[in-house]
Amino acid sequence: MKKVIMYGSPMCGDCVEAKKVLEAEQIRYGYVDVTAGMAHLKKFLNLRDNRPEFDAVKAEGKIGIPCFVVDDKDLYIMLPEDLDVLR
Repeated sequence: MKKVIMYGSPMCGDCVEAKKVLEAEQIRYGYVDVTAGMAHLKKFLNLRDNRPEFDAVKAEGKIGIPCFVVDDKDLYIMLPEDLDVLR
């Protein structure tokens, strides 16, 4: 089983929908609410500032959530079409 961490916020419609899909598909995941406190926000910003996957997102002025980190290495912005990468 893969270790999946989702970074998101309950204020983000895409994040809310992604959580519903993960739960419906019975995919186990940890959740970091980036709006719940400074520690969570800093953890996300460290990813966002240091991973090239966010370059296009930042160029468009977007935040980059929901974001999924799989096994501490693979990163997906938005829910992947192939959910098997999260299983």
